[in-house]
Amino acid sequence: MVNTNAVIIVLGYPANDDGDPSPILRSRLDKAIEIYKSGQAGKIIVTGAAVYNQFVEAEVMNVYCIKNGISPEDIFMEPQARNTYDNARRVRKIMYDNGFNKAIVVTSGFHKMRAQRFFSKHIYNATVVAAPFPDRFPIAKRLFFQVKEILILILFCLGLLKNRYAAR
Repeated sequence: MVNTNAVIIVLGYPANDDGDPSPILRSRLDKAIEIYKSGQAGKIIVTGAAVYNQFVEAEVMNVYCIKNGISPEDIFMEPQARNTYDNARRVRKIMYDNGFNKAIVVTSGFHKMRAQRFFSKHIYNATVVAAPFPDRFPIAKRLFFQVKEILILILFCLGLLKNRYAAR
């Protein structure tokens, strides 16, 4: 039985240069599709703007989901969020407008702490789920991503990223 009160929120990540999902984004999407097919939620919100290249992350994710068996009617696109804080703020409205009272937020393991921090400020009943690193992802890159996330959280807590993570 599908939980119609819950929605899966997939956080964007830049696409490859050809517009296909990057390995990290594909991992997030595959995890979200797995959760969707298990019936834990009946809808998916894909969220992300064109931040690091010309490809709108939400549009890239939408195409991937449809190619992998998700009905277009079960997908909401939020194509304007430029960072994690903005993702949380913008999807809150989509959830409210559609009567969702539970969110399953899918991101990468290295990004989980930041997502939990920002989503807990905007969405009362949100659970953050980590997608695995892509297969054969180099150890050095894994370490880099995790250290980067810790530094971002420290800078945020010190108030040094207020301009980046502020309501616009």
